[in-house]
Amino acid sequence: MSIKTEQTGQINDRELHSLPKVISLNVGGRIFATRLSTLQKYPDSMLAAMFSGRHELDRDDRGRYFIDRDGTYFEYILNFLRNEDDVPPFSVTEEVLKEAVYYSIQPLVEILQSSPIVFAEHVVRENLRKNLENYHDVKNQIIRLAHKEAEADHAIISAVKLITFMNQPIPRDLQVSKQMYKQYYRKFSIYDSFEECFGKYYVKVPYEALKEHPDLVMNQIAGCLLHDIKRLSYNVCLVNEKSKEDGKYKTVKLDDNEFYVCMSCHNFTFDWLK
Repeated sequence: MSIKTEQTGQINDRELHSLPKVISLNVGGRIFATRLSTLQKYPDSMLAAMFSGRHELDRDDRGRYFIDRDGTYFEYILNFLRNEDDVPPFSVTEEVLKEAVYYSIQPLVEILQSSPIVFAEHVVRENLRKNLENYHDVKNQIIRLAHKEAEADHAIISAVKLITFMNQPIPRDLQVSKQMYKQYYRKFSIYDSFEECFGKYYVKVPYEALKEHPDLVMNQIAGCLLHDIKRLSYNVCLVNEKSKEDGKYKTVKLDDNEFYVCMSCHNFTFDWLK
């Protein structure tokens, strides 16, 4: 390496490691100014790493350090770095949490995760979602069928039923007595198909897909599905329909030896024009 090349490398190293005490930031088009020490407050954070002097940073056309991130909520991040008592208001808690996770500001993450709105979403609701296998697939099926009904039937209201069912073999000992057989069947309102019983648009959930009995968890799971679908800007309401008809369990006959018993039924109604 020539002396000139070596000197050039040393100059570049000094430039790379030399940061001003006051930093001008462009975060996704929003402009901020703060002390370098503020950005370096938490050594394990992404901001501290970015402004450690070890990395070459992008600048905008005015020389401000550029972070390619939506700057809408960065002011709350910056205010917390300046003063740990400056916690974001509840109205923006979830949005600021995403930014705090991105910038790896763990003290702020822990504070926000303990707030009621985030705790309900990320702990309580998430526990409910775990009670149903393929929860998100079920949610997407409900939405997809609602769209399908609106398109196929030219409907302005779509109704999709969520059904939990249990596979019920017919006891063999009933075969010895026609009277016992008839009495057994009196407990059920029997249909030949799910469509005949519940209409064209329904999502089936087998009993085995639930971690708890439907009587214990399905109302809460259906409510959680409603919440998640509404968050996608759908105008939807929920009705818990009875799984019995005239005192008899709604039942779909599979064959002569087996049938499906409806354990719960929840109706999601989408209003496309409201």
